[in-house]
Amino acid sequence: MSRERNAALAQRAVWDDLTGASFTVVGLGKSGVSAANALVKRGADVLAIDDQPAEKLQGSLAALDKRVVAQVGLGGTGPIGRSGDLFVVSPGLMPHTARYKGLAALATLVVSEVELFYRLDRAANQGAGHPIAAITGTDGKTTSTLWVAHLLEEAGHKVVVGGNIGDPLCDFLDTMGADDVVVAEISAFQLYACSLFRPRVAVVTNVAEDHMDWFGGDFSAYVAQKVSVGRAMGFGDTFLINADDPDLQPHREAQTARKLNYLPFTVKGVPEFGLGYDGERLIYALAGNAQVELGWFSELGRLGKAPIVGIHNVENALAACGLALGLGTPLAAIRRGLQTFSLPSHRLEPAGSIGQVRFVDDSKATNPHAAIAGLEAMTLSPGEKLVWIGGGSEKDSEFGELGDVVGQRAAHALLIGQTAERIAQTLPADLPVERCASMQEAVARGLQLASPAGIVLLSPACASFDMFKSYAHRGDVFQDAVKALALAVTP
Repeated sequence: MSRERNAALAQRAVWDDLTGASFTVVGLGKSGVSAANALVKRGADVLAIDDQPAEKLQGSLAALDKRVVAQVGLGGTGPIGRSGDLFVVSPGLMPHTARYKGLAALATLVVSEVELFYRLDRAANQGAGHPIAAITGTDGKTTSTLWVAHLLEEAGHKVVVGGNIGDPLCDFLDTMGADDVVVAEISAFQLYACSLFRPRVAVVTNVAEDHMDWFGGDFSAYVAQKVSVGRAMGFGDTFLINADDPDLQPHREAQTARKLNYLPFTVKGVPEFGLGYDGERLIYALAGNAQVELGWFSELGRLGKAPIVGIHNVENALAACGLALGLGTPLAAIRRGLQTFSLPSHRLEPAGSIGQVRFVDDSKATNPHAAIAGLEAMTLSPGEKLVWIGGGSEKDSEFGELGDVVGQRAAHALLIGQTAERIAQTLPADLPVERCASMQEAVARGLQLASPAGIVLLSPACASFDMFKSYAHRGDVFQDAVKALALAVTP
């Protein structure tokens, strides 16, 4: 019975009553637990598996609905799942691995938690589900996600924010109201196992080499996966792609033949149609040469906790505006929301000053592309110096372009972590470079080098897991070190 039921469900976009269906949920992280619980509540027979031993999964096992059958293993040798099941896979399971290929051979269909949410949510609101804004790309995802959510809230919408940030989307299935809007940050890992997922609006912020291990080193596969967020979109949907990213050019061209509202966005002028930036203002260009002013760069974040700087944040603002426009948000709410939004923590966040030396926490810059944006966002007054703190855990990134930008922008480089030596090799020979054993040492040395006036910028270009629990932990340690140093040196 279940095989036939599973095969029928695999072809359907609306999953309501799952009685008679069987699922294997692979991975008992937050998204796996959320998926398993949502499925069993709808009548499915659910097996949840994880390779880790039970003692490392106590929290997850406690959070599972008692009707879920849970099995755990040791070191990747545990159960692989049931033949013929519909499989929900963890985003941490790389598709080029033997493990993934083995379970895919058993499955009637493999979906991610994002795809599962979409199909289950379609059963709400008379089969229409809730409007979804999907944000993907290499950098700017979280800022764009939170910014469009803010614009929608300014317009009076109740907004659910989740996916690759915050809580899994399936956590919201039983609590959303009829008029809620879903704003979801979506990773390439989640998109890999999506097929029918259809957001109302979506954006690809940009692409750069990141997480190449997950795609077996195939950058083109990574880019294609990002753009697949719009694969199922159609008439009435709005799809935005960064017009300034050369790696997205063939994918932009492919949109012109599709019956959806395709909006390019650029910071290199104002296009004939789409969103652009004239050097001062953010502009929405309509057909017939009509232009609508959305806001001024100088006013971004002016009414939030700090002014928002950096051309990459103009990109993020344009992406958020395009998504909001695609959902019918009034211009007044967009204009207000551009001024009242505050950047999330650890993204060019002011971390304090000591004398005339300012400290900036850009710990979220976990790859070279993001760190370059952080470096280029720094504005120095005459006589000021920029001291850059970079380095972290290794994930096979290329640092050549970063080295050039550091050489052009920084007066000194302070390197930490596993990648210190590799990054040092890409820096100009005439740039003073030092290695620091700890964040505290880097902050103290940064103050000495930037004095009497300047900026000490933490924008690491690397992941954090060699020395810290996360990029947020790294940023917190940086900020704490600045505070402690200020107390120590202030008379």
